[in-house]
Amino acid sequence: MKKSYSRLNIIILTIILGLLISLLIRSIEEKNVHVSLEEVRDYKQSLENEKAEIENLKSVISATKDKINNFNMTKIKDGDITKLLQEEVNEYKTLAGSTDVYGPGVIVIIDDASRELYEGENPNNVLVHNIDVLNIVNDLKAAGAEAISINNQRIISSTEIDCSGYTIEINGVDYGHPFIIKAIGEPAHLEAAINAPMAYGHDLRLVYGIFIEVNPSAYIKIPKYEGSILYKYTKSEK
Repeated sequence: MKKSYSRLNIIILTIILGLLISLLIRSIEEKNVHVSLEEVRDYKQSLENEKAEIENLKSVISATKDKINNFNMTKIKDGDITKLLQEEVNEYKTLAGSTDVYGPGVIVIIDDASRELYEGENPNNVLVHNIDVLNIVNDLKAAGAEAISINNQRIISSTEIDCSGYTIEINGVDYGHPFIIKAIGEPAHLEAAINAPMAYGHDLRLVYGIFIEVNPSAYIKIPKYEGSILYKYTKSEK
């Protein structure tokens, strides 16, 4: 009798345990957030962009220290100081995009995929979006691009690359595909930033079939920024 009673208890406990496990699994499934491949790609790229920005800031700090040392080491002569200051002005003009520049680099052409949609596939998968262009630009910056333009629009610190229906707005001007990105820098490094395995451009081409072509060039000319820079919140200290 005791054995039968004990066996019955075990059966009841097993049933209860099974129900609890079933409820737990269902609860986990209900709370599970399904993340699309595109979202994973965007999260990954955001992390890479943050890393690149940190490295850029380190470079700026290092360059600033070098400039301070140069000023300290320069002999106090009118000619020397004038030359040093002129070089400084020219450098800031280049960084601000207020002058035409040229040099070696790459020309990147990005266009919508020409493939047929898979059954039930989202049509947006075969289109070039502003986030795609932005991520390509960020990868080029991280690879050392010193100047960048998109469809001859100079990219500066305040440039916004926004979605505008079937077009992309760059510096307030709408552009349709294809998007031609020019970047000045070490051609091999810039090309690898697009074509290397796990790079955003490589995955965009491999996963979605987006057309991406990278052409290294010994001479690329990028025009200056034609717009005006307006500061809403920044004030110069008097």
